[in-house]
Amino acid sequence: MTLNMEALFPDTGEQEEAIVTALNHQDIVLAMSAALATEKIAVLHMLYPRTDARTHDSLDALVDQLHGHGLHEVARLISQQAHYLVFRNPTNAWKAFHEIRNDSLAIGVHLYYCGRVGEAAERALDEDAHQHEKSKHKH
Repeated sequence: MTLNMEALFPDTGEQEEAIVTALNHQDIVLAMSAALATEKIAVLHMLYPRTDARTHDSLDALVDQLHGHGLHEVARLISQQAHYLVFRNPTNAWKAFHEIRNDSLAIGVHLYYCGRVGEAAERALDEDAHQHEKSKHKH
């Protein structure tokens, strides 16, 4: 994905030159992810539902689990209910993404990676996170 003026202001045919357009958070995060693709930056968009006792229990359990895996900074940010987590290391992003997705029923997460979202982002992150393991097995 490339961010350019044509992508921001698509031709609607209504007027010659659009003066305003609308973006949502996904457009912005996807564009940032694409712009930083060579840096292998991963973005996790955290979804915290309205709080109740069950959500707090799930959040506390997830924070404990993240600490147990050595992801202390991730645990701290999630305990503060940070909305976006930005990772520069694909392996740490993969670990955090899977901990959040698999160990917390009350908290949701969306992954953005190398200009991709959803399953395509997961596949790309998985490949980059496990690349060093694959190279070890070849030797």
